[in-house]
Amino acid sequence: MEECVQFIVAAKDPRAPFAGAVPFLELMGIVAGGWQMARAALAAEKASGDDSFRKAKIATARFYADHVLVQAPALRNTVVNGAAGTVENLTVDMS
Repeated sequence: MEECVQFIVAAKDPRAPFAGAVPFLELMGIVAGGWQMARAALAAEKASGDDSFRKAKIATARFYADHVLVQAPALRNTVVNGAAGTVENLTVDMS
């Protein structure tokens, strides 16, 4: 996330951050979801009570990490490195 924000803030051409806007929002959602899933898993580890619920909560967080959170590096690359091809295609002769 930090690299993406730095890229957006430092961009000299405003079209570059625009090109990565949707992947950035996807990345934010995935990372925020991972943060919340991790918080839930930690709370479940510390909690007492229904053992099956606690195990399910931890398993769900693990699933999220293994199947969803792994998309974050690719989205980061799209935001930081993918603008050139998009901006190049946005150049339109309006004459």
